[in-house]
Amino acid sequence: MKKRTKQILAALFSAAMVLSVTACGSETAEEKGTVSDSSKEEGGSEKIELSVSHIMVNESDSQVAAWNKALGEYKETHPDIVIKEDKADNDAYKTKLKTTLAAGSASDIFYSWGGGFSESFVEAGIVENLDSYVESGVIDMDKMMPNICNNFYYDDSLYGLPLDSFMGVLMCNQELFDKYNLEVPKTMEELYHVSEVFLENGITPLALGEKDKWPGLFPFGILSLRYGGVEENTALLNGEGNFDQEFVKRAAGELENLVEKGVFSDSAVALTNDEAKNEFLEGRAAMFYNGSWGVADLDVNSKLAGKLTVTNWPTVEDGAEHQNEYIGGASATLMVSSKSPHKEEAVEFAVFMSQKFSEYGYESGAHLPTWKYEGNAELSDMQVQLREMMEKADGFCLAWDTLLDSETADIHSNSLQGIYAKQTTAEEYIKAMTATRE
Repeated sequence: MKKRTKQILAALFSAAMVLSVTACGSETAEEKGTVSDSSKEEGGSEKIELSVSHIMVNESDSQVAAWNKALGEYKETHPDIVIKEDKADNDAYKTKLKTTLAAGSASDIFYSWGGGFSESFVEAGIVENLDSYVESGVIDMDKMMPNICNNFYYDDSLYGLPLDSFMGVLMCNQELFDKYNLEVPKTMEELYHVSEVFLENGITPLALGEKDKWPGLFPFGILSLRYGGVEENTALLNGEGNFDQEFVKRAAGELENLVEKGVFSDSAVALTNDEAKNEFLEGRAAMFYNGSWGVADLDVNSKLAGKLTVTNWPTVEDGAEHQNEYIGGASATLMVSSKSPHKEEAVEFAVFMSQKFSEYGYESGAHLPTWKYEGNAELSDMQVQLREMMEKADGFCLAWDTLLDSETADIHSNSLQGIYAKQTTAEEYIKAMTATRE
């Protein structure tokens, strides 16, 4: 999004806040952070009340279990603080959050998403700048996974703390590789070679369910990282420059070549992600490039148990200096209201929940950690391997559709689907994307 557009959005959002607050009249005692009688200790001294809004509502979800466990621990260790929750499911929450923030009545701590989703909140001055808390040591960045907060920086300042995380990984059926005396590819040249062998034997080299559109964003995204690196990709997605840059052209061209060489099935655009995953699990495809969610479970509770090799996408010749970067990172975040009457306690709560939610969710297999794991739970070998891959990574960048504005993201995903369907060329993709910023 161009700078001028951002300024306009911020101005409109601020105006909406003023109108909403005026329409709502004066704040109630509760909205101002005044503690009610119910928040007093038996001796009469007042407790601090923190309001928290979030999406953890589905009790059968392993992430919700991790959240509740962390919250229960916080309450036990902070008896002087009362937590007031306001929660809703994902879609309803997003609508409610925007309305609430525009009305100037944000919770002390609220669940949000990085990148473009929270940009207008930050620019409107609603979100607390966390830089001073990093400097004071309240937030210890050294205890977090590398570059995990990339999507929560605005104008080089930190505004959010990470929750769950993932990374794109190349899953390989080791049994098929062994059968044809092949090594798991470490370079693009090797990827093309093993693909030729699998095709000759009637096996799809790399399963893809592009009917759902989002799976096809992964191969393009990692190729863009391979040729451009995290910094250049992040700068581009944040509105710097246009899409006709050399690394984008090379990524689109490489993707088109992968399609032409048959690395992806001709039926990829007709398959859903679940169908493509099943093709891989049934041994009809040798590889599957997707998010790390559920990979640890595949290694235990699927036909590939004990036969699964997981690695990063192959490197490219003459690409970016660092070839150990991943699609992935953290998108969900906890933010603190700049209007909170208890900012210090709110930030400390956000830090506690961010770290403990990371730990408990990782232990249950719900997600990958955003903080370096310090627990002692018994973990599967695959969980440990995935965490070690994250810890050794040079950086992360989310798939482009997560960071682009919705209109550009649609053009991006539709044009890439056209490449997979052999109806759009790499050159046409670049032209369509470049036009979004002219």
